[in-house]
Amino acid sequence: MNLRNYKTDVDALLKKLDKKKVDPSRLVSDNASKESIQLFEYIKANYTKRIISGQQYLFEPEYEDIVYYRYSGRLPAMKGYDFMDDTGRNKAREQTTRAIRWAKESGGIVTMCWHWYVPKRMDDKDAGYAFYREDNHFDLIKAVTEGTPEYELVIDDIDCIANSLRRLEDEGVAVLWRPLHEANGAWFWWGNVGKESIDAYKKLWYIIFDRLENLHKLTNLIWVWNGQSKDMAVHPNTYDIVGEDIYPPTKGRDHSSQKAKFDEVTSYTHGKMATLSECGFIPDPDNLKKDKVYWSWWLPWWGQFVHAVDEDNRPILDEKGMPTYNENYLDDEYINRVFNDDYVITLDDLPWFDTKKHKLPPLVQQFINEGKLPKR
Repeated sequence: MNLRNYKTDVDALLKKLDKKKVDPSRLVSDNASKESIQLFEYIKANYTKRIISGQQYLFEPEYEDIVYYRYSGRLPAMKGYDFMDDTGRNKAREQTTRAIRWAKESGGIVTMCWHWYVPKRMDDKDAGYAFYREDNHFDLIKAVTEGTPEYELVIDDIDCIANSLRRLEDEGVAVLWRPLHEANGAWFWWGNVGKESIDAYKKLWYIIFDRLENLHKLTNLIWVWNGQSKDMAVHPNTYDIVGEDIYPPTKGRDHSSQKAKFDEVTSYTHGKMATLSECGFIPDPDNLKKDKVYWSWWLPWWGQFVHAVDEDNRPILDEKGMPTYNENYLDDEYINRVFNDDYVITLDDLPWFDTKKHKLPPLVQQFINEGKLPKR
């Protein structure tokens, strides 16, 4: 079958979705695997009771792990990776491989986003690729208009990501899948720059949902919608969890619960669980409990949001070759207190984590073997 021949009838899809009761206690996918159901049920069971610790990664070695383990003896239960290299520039799929390794070897939870590289100019592929709107001339309206080169590129890219997700599925890895993130912002090419773009964004969301669920029939997806505005809201039967990305514009550290944003997003998302799908600062568990704010997990961004960096954004390493915390975002006392708080779920708290079966991430184990980190 020529996959390009498959077309999404958005009106028919929405009519079908309208016939289903919105049920926050069940996955929206009709194809859900046992691994997806198990992970969703675990997240649901802990919602309002505990928060899952997470961390976004980009480069290897994953120095973020060293900072957490060095100062707390614990590791995040969830790792976030990015499909940014699976389409566009080089199709390296390297982060997909790391996500599989994390899930299979260490037993951790996986969440995936997608910084979607597209050609800066459709008439000049040598101009390069970008995902920020200011860096390219890619037309979102054309991207959802059948018969355009932009539409064909988008369709091919979605199918390419389906193959990456299939790799995870084949390994039995459920994925907290967060496409088209931060859609209410104007900074990404799929973002909000007016009514026409909002309609196009929603159509693109439905095309992605339809192709992955009904064409490719993937079984390992837990859908995380990260539109960040009621105006951007898509049909509630196309997402399981709602995400907010919060980077407080402050000169000092902000470990607040972000209650105002939690209350806002949960007011229009039909009882779905909410999560801090990206953040600049890890919220203090004491503040979360005090304010009754129930983010499902937190996910600080990579690099400087965890470890100290130089003027070129490279990790600053000590005489042992180890990173230290970035005091603008956290410190040793805070890391130790938070990661050892009973309210916080770390890797070793996951019920399926087995010390006889699962291994620590490679760099952590290497530093233990070299005597740079204690064996916990």
